[in-house]
Amino acid sequence: IFMTQECLEAMLEKGTYLVPTLAAVNNIYINRDNGIPDFIVEKTIRVRERHHQSIKMFYEAGGKIAMGTDAGTPFNLHGDNSQELQFMVDLGISNSDALSFSTADAADLMGLADRGQISEGYIADLLIVSGNPVEDISVVANQKNHRRVIKNGALV
Repeated sequence: IFMTQECLEAMLEKGTYLVPTLAAVNNIYINRDNGIPDFIVEKTIRVRERHHQSIKMFYEAGGKIAMGTDAGTPFNLHGDNSQELQFMVDLGISNSDALSFSTADAADLMGLADRGQISEGYIADLLIVSGNPVEDISVVANQKNHRRVIKNGALV
């Protein structure tokens, strides 16, 4: 959350991935009036802007980023992972980069070389949406636009 120039340079040099987990902080902030303990809300308010600045700094420097959410933190439900893409775009990350961070780059970080891309020989795990997420990331971020899920080549 607290990226320094020294940390940035070391991460770039080593090729270290940053996993922003914007949903963890943003969902606490958005729902701060819905029963979250005061000390957590206070910490979230203190760190949120710095967290966002750190991610922007790393992105603008060309650092490697992969999507993650810390699902299970308050108001950050399993299955709502796609909202992380909207949070990325809201910070100035391009739609196409947010998609790559959530697919090919996340697969690379996890050492899953046969996933994350639509290519011959790759495992077919796909989310089919209405619309073009390169033009409008909300078609991925909003579950109302989700049409089909394909897992290991089979319709779920």
